Amino acid sequence: MISSTKTSPKRPSSKPAPARAPSRSEPPRFDWPLAYEAEKLLRERIAVFLQRNGFARRLADRMASETGTDFFEWIDHVVLSATEENALSETGFVRDQHAETSNGETVYEHPQATLPRVMLRKGQKQSPSVIALRPEFVADFMARHNLSAEPEGEGFSRYRRIVVAEENGTQLEAVERRAYRGFVPAPLKPGELAPIIKAKELWHTRPRLFPNDAESFKTANHILERVIGLVGRDLACQFFFEAERAYWESRNRAGQVQKRRQDQLGLGWGNHDHHTFRCSREHFVDLIEFLLKLGFQKRERYYAGAEAGW
Repeated sequence: MISSTKTSPKRPSSKPAPARAPSRSEPPRFDWPLAYEAEKLLRERIAVFLQRNGFARRLADRMASETGTDFFEWIDHVVLSATEENALSETGFVRDQHAETSNGETVYEHPQATLPRVMLRKGQKQSPSVIALRPEFVADFMARHNLSAEPEGEGFSRYRRIVVAEENGTQLEAVERRAYRGFVPAPLKPGELAPIIKAKELWHTRPRLFPNDAESFKTANHILERVIGLVGRDLACQFFFEAERAYWESRNRAGQVQKRRQDQLGLGWGNHDHHTFRCSREHFVDLIEFLLKLGFQKRERYYAGAEAGW
C-alpha cells in the first residue's frame, strides 16, 4: 500500500487506447478530463490570499522547503465571493447539492478532478476571504503552531475547525473531518465515543500473519462486520485506511522520513491522495468485495496489451 501526495488531475496517455465496444454487463468507462482552467482559477485566487496573509505565506514556504509539498495540496476548501459563481461554472465546477453549511452558503466542487471545494459567501469584500487547510489532526496542528484557541467540534466528532490566523480581511483555518463532507460541527451523541474508540482499536490490532491468505480475508471481513456494526460504513472506511497508512509507514523507510517532516508542521498524512494494494489473482474478487463493503464503487478498468494501446 502506498500513499501519494499528488492531488492534480490525472493526465491521459499521449497514445490513446483504441475504441472498444463495452458489453452490456460492463459499467460505463470513466473519462479523466484535463482541468487546467479550474486549477488555474483556484491557484490565482490562492496567490492573492497568500499575499494578504503572512502566516499562510510563511507556512506555504515551509511546506515547500521542509516537506516538499505544495500548499495547494493541503487545502480543504476556499471561501470566495458569490460574484465568482459564473467563473466557477465556466471552468467546470458544479454545485455540491449535499454539502451542509451553517448559513446556507452554496458549495461548488469539480466532479472529475481532485481540487479543493469552493464555498460562496454573499456580501464579503475580500475574495478569497477564507482558506481552510486539512491536516490529519487539528490538535497536532495546534500544538506545532502554538495555537491556544479552542477548536469548534469535539474530539472524534465529524468536523472540527479552528481559526489559525486573521490578517488583512483574510482568515486561515484548519479543519479535521471524519467521514463527513459538510461544514457544520456537531457534538457526539451520548454513547458514541466508546464505539469509535473500539472501532479504531479493532483495525489497529488487526492480525496480519496467517498460514494462508484465505484465513486473512476471513478475519478481515469478520472485523469489518464488527466495525460497521459499531460505527457504520463510512467511519469504518476512514478508520480502516488510517490503520493501513500506519502499517504501511511502519514498513516503509521513505514513508517514515516524509511523515516525520510533515509532523514537524503538524500536518500528518492529511495529504494522502490514493492507496494501492497488491493482490493475487486468486483473491482479487475477495479484495473487491471487501472494498465494496467499505462503500467503494467500481468505476474504471485498466487494460493491458492491445486493449490499452500498447
